[in-house]
Amino acid sequence: MVGIAEKMFVVAVRDGADLFLWLRIRRAASGIYYVFATGREEEHDWKKWNPHGSYHKNGRFHHKSFDQKMLPQEQHQKPDSNFQGTKQMVTRPISSDEPRLVGVICDPTKFDEVMEVPVSMLSSKKYETNIAGDVTEPGGQAIITPGGQILLQKAFDDAIPWILVTVFAW
Repeated sequence: MVGIAEKMFVVAVRDGADLFLWLRIRRAASGIYYVFATGREEEHDWKKWNPHGSYHKNGRFHHKSFDQKMLPQEQHQKPDSNFQGTKQMVTRPISSDEPRLVGVICDPTKFDEVMEVPVSMLSSKKYETNIAGDVTEPGGQAIITPGGQILLQKAFDDAIPWILVTVFAW
């Protein structure tokens, strides 16, 4: 990923006049990273929560929260211009009330690209709608729950591998 321009992408939910930040994705020379908005970034006791994941340029991958690595994976292909197939970084359920409950307002001017998800697309029931983030070769397919229906999808295709974000229901 040497020579890759750092980019910051966001997945945000539009609820009326409000735009709520849900997921930030950063592409950098050191790898690809995702961070969930928590709405508690300013609360001292919750600062270490910081739920995020890292797909490092050497192929190491892990999720992290409270400074603890979870599900570390050491043997993946490097996320560089030779990347083939699809590697799922994260899938997280989202219901229509959650973005407002988390309450982090999104300023789209702070990001290189924005994927805006209409709140009307999200189920009011927990675990019926999900947002998945995959790393994929150009034109690659998302990894979603079998039987899932894709509602919205955006490829951040500024470099290879692409970052593919999918909203789906099941």
